[in-house]
Amino acid sequence: MSPRRPIKTGAPTNTPETPSSLPDVGPPAIHRLPLNIAPHGEDRVSIDPLGTSVQSPSSRPVPLEIADLPVETHVTPVVVHAPIEHFFLPPNQLSRLPAPNALSGIRELGTQRHFVDLQEGGTVLLGIDAENHYRARLNSDFRPSGPRVERVEGTLTWRVKPAVEGASGNESRLSLKRLRNPDDDSAETAVAPKRASTSTGEEWSDPWKKWDASLQQPSAGGIEVDGIRFLVVPRGTDPHHPIVYIRNPEHWMYDFDYLERILGTDLMQQPRGAIRVPPANQWEVDPNLPFQHPLKQYIGVFFPQLSEISVNKVARHQFSLANNGDMATGVGLTRLRQTFNDWKRGNSTPHPALADPLLMLPALTNSGTGPGFSRTLELPALTAEGPLQRLDFDLTRQEWDSFKTTQSGVDLKRLMAGILIRQGYDVFTPTPSTTFPALVFRRENHPFVFFISLHRVRGRKIHQLLNSGPESDARLNAQVGYPALQEILQAHAENRLVWLKGGSQTHVSQPDSIFIVRDNESRLDSLANQ
Repeated sequence: MSPRRPIKTGAPTNTPETPSSLPDVGPPAIHRLPLNIAPHGEDRVSIDPLGTSVQSPSSRPVPLEIADLPVETHVTPVVVHAPIEHFFLPPNQLSRLPAPNALSGIRELGTQRHFVDLQEGGTVLLGIDAENHYRARLNSDFRPSGPRVERVEGTLTWRVKPAVEGASGNESRLSLKRLRNPDDDSAETAVAPKRASTSTGEEWSDPWKKWDASLQQPSAGGIEVDGIRFLVVPRGTDPHHPIVYIRNPEHWMYDFDYLERILGTDLMQQPRGAIRVPPANQWEVDPNLPFQHPLKQYIGVFFPQLSEISVNKVARHQFSLANNGDMATGVGLTRLRQTFNDWKRGNSTPHPALADPLLMLPALTNSGTGPGFSRTLELPALTAEGPLQRLDFDLTRQEWDSFKTTQSGVDLKRLMAGILIRQGYDVFTPTPSTTFPALVFRRENHPFVFFISLHRVRGRKIHQLLNSGPESDARLNAQVGYPALQEILQAHAENRLVWLKGGSQTHVSQPDSIFIVRDNESRLDSLANQ
């Protein structure tokens, strides 16, 4: 037996009654929070490496007493993990995954990265925990931190594994009871059993209950819910809007980047909607999350072939339009929620400019005017910086190689029609005409009709002849067909016709691209007299 080390004279000895010199730090955060906020609304803990700070009575550890429970009492362990939505892969990564295994449904990308499609939608990265159970995981996880998942029998899809009711095998007969500190008058004498069994889960379901701002900012305005004072996001252009949004008091103003970071790291920390409920007309917090994903992910889902640059610019522009500025407002958040819901359900929208990226595009200016002359349109550069001026769409290398072999007018129409259909538009059947290729399309429950002339651009300039005169209608009929002609004539008369240019662009300083821009200048002046 090794000799016992002697205790140095004056060395402190730790006993249950001796306050610890280390802060009372809870379990590690599951997700990284680069927002300088405490996980799940907990108070920040500062660590004094020199041990010079004086501990307040409230920060001392609370004595614990172990007590017996009746034999028939079941104690079920509670595992803290983020909702499954936190682990969904971005839509732009799904096309790169291999097909599911015919037996397991697992998409194997090499030997270390396995993915599964969930029955309720979404695809997650798969991991195995210490007990050999499958769990959803993040790329940054050392150990999988998501809920357990299992394959749905008879299918290639998976699902979140239901929680096991009750306990099996040996039953625990221990509980923890918190006692009062002698110098802490505010401590509870005991923890109620219901509270003890559900408080861990409430950190995920109701973290906003810890957003009480009355202690930190007693004079601040806001609303009161169940005796808790909450700060609210500025209401915006309509101060009497019925929905307000409470916010974490440690958050300040939400610009696009700040809100996007919150939605990408911890959905539960986003502002929550609240509304007055009759007959007492008291405020109640909506139990549903305003947003289930980062804002860019909504764009990527409903417009799946938009390039990453275009997705980012559309999301930022949409945020600014909804909020009438760079900072989030209650009215703006409601507009975004309504738009995303309209997309999901296929409803008509009261704000078309928020719902369609084509309507977000600014009208570019053509140079050169007058009958018999050509117009020139210079395409904006394809860069990640700057405002939204063009939309670009991703093609696979196989699609590009196939298109480059001919680049005929018919192939260009077929290529663009396929892209538009995959974005949810209804495209009038392209005609076999090979000259002046063009398409007419619209969206269900959408008031606008789009006319797009197609071009193969080398460099940055589009040159287009003006075609006015009595024969222009006949040419238009050959370009788009009679049904499409009637549609655009009616839309033009009702000021619902949107003029676009698009096609392929090759340029030495940027990748090859399929693009769409807006010019709002009809090259068929005779339509104005219809």
